Formats: sequence, C-alpha cells, structure tokens
Amino acid sequence: MEIVGKKSQGLSITALQDDKTAIVSFNDRSLNFYVTDSLKESLKEAINSKIEEGYQHFVLNLDNVKIIDSCGVGLIIVANNVTSSRNCKLYLSNIKPFIVKIFEIMRISKHLSIFDKEDDALAAIKSGK
Repeated sequence: MEIVGKKSQGLSITALQDDKTAIVSFNDRSLNFYVTDSLKESLKEAINSKIEEGYQHFVLNLDNVKIIDSCGVGLIIVANNVTSSRNCKLYLSNIKPFIVKIFEIMRISKHLSIFDKEDDALAAIKSGK
C-alpha cells in the first residue's frame, strides 16, 4: 500500500519595512510529516532571504494550523534556530491552546516568544521586548 502525502500549501510572507519585521503565515491546516519537508526548506530560504534584506524580527502566524505533530514542532524549532543563529528574533502568534500545551509538555515553550494575537507580537516588537 502506497501512502500519498499531501503537498504543502506553502507560506505567505508580509513584510513590514518600517519595523524590519516579516510575518510568515502557514497556509496549511496541518503541520505534519507530509508537509514539513517541503516547508522546512521554504521557511529557511524565506527567513534567510529576509535577513539578507535587513529584517530582524519574524512573526510566525499559526492561525491556520489546527494540527501539529513532532515534525511540525521540529519546523518551529528550525525557524527559531535559524533566526537566533543570525541574531534575529522569532515570535509565534495565533496558536491554538492545545498546540501551546504541546510546547509546554515538550518544554520548549520557555525558549519561544508566544503571543495570543499577531498584533500582540507586533506591539512587543515596537516596544523592544
């Protein structure tokens, strides 16, 4: 039996030049094994490209994401590692409560800047937090 994986819907990126902030939204409902391989490279390329353009803040908006597995969590960790290794900051927003709980159980929430809404993350960026 052959398992056919779903192809990723990709990423949407909104650039806020005044704040040197890029908002990255996942277009997939699930961040799981089937979509994370292609998303990982897209996400790394997008972040590195924006860093080259001088962007310093990245907001990952997970509003569309309803399901996440360990591969999806790994994708978030990759984004965090890429930004921190280049002296940039990653913020997460619009995360479903059970996904936050997963981050807490895995003990990675203390390493992430998590905000209820995208506007809260943008306000933190403006205030320098």
